[in-house]
Amino acid sequence: MLETAIIVFREALEASLIISIVLAAARGIAGRRLFVWLGVAAGAVGALLVAGFAGVIANAASGMGQEVLNATILLLAAMMLTGHGVWMARHGAQLGREAGAVGRAIAGGSKPLWALSIVTGTAVLREGSETALFLFGIAHEGGLSSAASMAVGAALGFAGAVGLGAVLYAGLARIPLHRVFGVTNIMILLLAAGMAAQAAGFLVQADILPPLGHALWNSSAILSENSILGRVLHALVGYVARPAPIQLVFYVGTLALAMLLKRLNFGTPSNPSKAAMLAALLVPLAAPPARADQFVRSPAVNLGEYEFEQNSELAFDPRRDVGRDQSYTFALAATPFSFLRAEIEGETAAPPGGSLHYAATTLETYWQLTESGEYWADWGAFAEYSQGHGRGASNSFVFGPLVQKDTAGFFGHRLLHTANIFLEREVGPNASPRTGFDVAWQSRLLLDTRFQPGVEIYGVIDDVGHGGNFNQQGWQVGPVIAGSFRPFPIGKIQYELGYQMGASNAAPNGALRWKFEYEIAF
Repeated sequence: MLETAIIVFREALEASLIISIVLAAARGIAGRRLFVWLGVAAGAVGALLVAGFAGVIANAASGMGQEVLNATILLLAAMMLTGHGVWMARHGAQLGREAGAVGRAIAGGSKPLWALSIVTGTAVLREGSETALFLFGIAHEGGLSSAASMAVGAALGFAGAVGLGAVLYAGLARIPLHRVFGVTNIMILLLAAGMAAQAAGFLVQADILPPLGHALWNSSAILSENSILGRVLHALVGYVARPAPIQLVFYVGTLALAMLLKRLNFGTPSNPSKAAMLAALLVPLAAPPARADQFVRSPAVNLGEYEFEQNSELAFDPRRDVGRDQSYTFALAATPFSFLRAEIEGETAAPPGGSLHYAATTLETYWQLTESGEYWADWGAFAEYSQGHGRGASNSFVFGPLVQKDTAGFFGHRLLHTANIFLEREVGPNASPRTGFDVAWQSRLLLDTRFQPGVEIYGVIDDVGHGGNFNQQGWQVGPVIAGSFRPFPIGKIQYELGYQMGASNAAPNGALRWKFEYEIAF
């Protein structure tokens, strides 16, 4: 029982503290509790699924599947929290003064609160999955006779973790509302830095990242990570008794990135509206209106490969004419020739304030023009035709070059750079006379086939002939994680997960994007 209580307390504590800080940071915002608990529930369900597939996950990635999963979840949460801290550093004081008006705006439906669910859901997913795996291991060793004592121990440990989280929230709740944003901003940036450092630790365990040397210090004799205070500091500021140098790089790098983004303007108005500041509280990053087919495309074509693909993007912004889009695309692809890949896809979408509907059917083609490594860069071409569905929908052509090149990188690993430059033209009865221009860039560090971090840049100009100034265009930038696994005897799974921030006023405040492919080669 004692062992179970300690495990549950240790794992639930971090999630409890994160939930408390998020709740405090969203004080005065109507509906925040609902979305926090929706995130908690989704994370709990995900944790149970992870536990149910424990064997598959453990055997994936050369036996390091759980470490890679933990690192991915931690980095996603760190991205979200870093962006939140940047926005709060810019607008926290004014947001505090106008909290009442902001709360009324949310109550009126002008702001989605999914970001709260994402942050709390990732926290519960990570800690809950670890707890479930630990408890299943203990139950397997002790048999069914230990079930009662395990249940009591788990309840005691969970109650203790929730109690400490409640104490933290009660303390933050006593801080005046106009000051609480500054306090929680510091805590959230430290949380994000700690999560990034923990992710680096997991990637070192999985032999994906180099430790860059021996442990910098060992403070276990002064403060053990397994003590109550050690676990609290581990959750709040990322305390590690024996940190590897790479963990310090991730920790300091996250804080440095936050400071850099804080100083950059990114097209933010000098006197942001209440609605724009509201986005600062919940959604850190930005992107153009949600388009699930917006990702960086490679010119490489693999003969005989067939795949099922799913792409999604969720955009967040309080402005009804810009944000709150969502788009989901499902596709089947085949490569019948060594130079051609064809894909048929269906897209469902929901415009700002609208409902989800079937939006378009699209035929995409990828043309590999040069052999890999034959020239300075690898070249290809992309062309697609999209048939719009629904009242007022138009059809469109998109075409342009695909360019890819690898260069020297870091830690002995290569960098892969990919660029797409597309022109878009609508056709049909509802077509616009404008010619659109889309550009995309991705640079990815090839650490391991399973985990490749990078950065992406997207730009959208609605009319290349009248592009307007920078803030009238849809520019976005953000981190991305990509990789591939072979969890099954046949085929492989490729994934991309990114969260982007707007570099111009025309872009929504935040966009979460993911892409999954299941590929089989014959």
